[in-house]
Amino acid sequence: MKQQDVIFSNKHPREMYFLALTEMCQRFAFGGIANLLVLFLIKDLHYSTPKATHVFGAYTGIAFILPILGGWIADKWNYRSPIILGSIIVALGSFLLSSLSERLLFPSLALIAFGGGLFTPSIYSLLGSVYAKKPHIREGGFSIYYSSVNIGIFAAMIILGYLQTINWRIVFILCGIVQLLGLIPYFTILDKLKTLSVPSHYFISKKDDPNHFPLKKHEKDRIKVILIMTLISILFWMAYNQGGSSMTLFALNFTDRQLGNFTIPAPWFTSTETFFLILFAFPLAYLYLYLRRIKSSASPPMKTALSLFFMGLCFLVMQRAAAHIPAGADHAHASPYYLISSFALMALAELFLAPIGLSLVTNLSPHRYRGLLTGIWFACIGVGFYLGGYFAGWMAHIHLSTFFDIFVVTSFVPAFLLVLFSRKLDNMRHIDFL
Repeated sequence: MKQQDVIFSNKHPREMYFLALTEMCQRFAFGGIANLLVLFLIKDLHYSTPKATHVFGAYTGIAFILPILGGWIADKWNYRSPIILGSIIVALGSFLLSSLSERLLFPSLALIAFGGGLFTPSIYSLLGSVYAKKPHIREGGFSIYYSSVNIGIFAAMIILGYLQTINWRIVFILCGIVQLLGLIPYFTILDKLKTLSVPSHYFISKKDDPNHFPLKKHEKDRIKVILIMTLISILFWMAYNQGGSSMTLFALNFTDRQLGNFTIPAPWFTSTETFFLILFAFPLAYLYLYLRRIKSSASPPMKTALSLFFMGLCFLVMQRAAAHIPAGADHAHASPYYLISSFALMALAELFLAPIGLSLVTNLSPHRYRGLLTGIWFACIGVGFYLGGYFAGWMAHIHLSTFFDIFVVTSFVPAFLLVLFSRKLDNMRHIDFL
């Protein structure tokens, strides 16, 4: 059998699908609450737009910085138990949030953020180990996994987006229940996961270190690549976070949402990003395999540059949508196709960065730092989310088209720089050692 036939005949590990079901439920709860938070703060707790977006930015920022702690705990403990503990803590936070009490708002969000911080680096470290013997389908597998788990967010935006028009308490109770249901597929494969060769400790002595302490030059170079790519990703996530903040508010206040006698809930527009994410993922996964077969696959730095390019196009569309809305206007009726096409471009951008970045981190990280470096990747998402929430507050103070121009610039400029330095970064990956 020819090599290209071997590549296409390889099946993805069974464990990947069960891990995807587990994180799908976690995304439903964690992502559903995050994407609805601005609407909840404004509509139920009567926060101002700048205050609501600032809380949203702070919460999502902290939630994605906490995986550094979660990764450190996983490296010292193991990568299996934090998933169980994290799921339980997120569920408790969701149930506490269902009280709808402003006094319990921050304790509830703190629990959800901490539970997610425990959960996330562990499940991606396990996913990386599942593909240890199938490196040629790794990027495709991560893309399929990433899109599959986002079905959870898509379902959350459709179901919870409608339920929030009826009762916020039901929204948060359902999040907690779905989070706990995610443990069922996880326990199904737990025994198999225990046999994976995953390092169980972060602090190890030179004598016992299987990775030949101290780090070799190629390992140090790989860590530098990881850190460079994670720092650049901050600008991507800063723009991406507008989906749950400024773009959601644009859908609420400046978009024609009437479909006959039915008013489309604003979160349904946010859900289109996840819909396109799922739609594009499988064709991209097969494209990666085909390009690998003909030895024309783009490197991770070039895929990141493409990601930022598509993100820039996303906000060019939003800039055109806002161009004819008068400064200081409270409402408008822009065509919904502006938002839908913007979210399609955002989904394509996300697929070129998020799963590829996670594959890069879990593949290049020295084993004893895998959980920690995965946590740093998510921490940069947190920084980007915080900055995104901060900038979203500017929406109320400057012209909308000028506001969206910010993200056009912060996307196109780093894309250009990555293209210039992609060969240097490729050499630093030392793929001949893999």
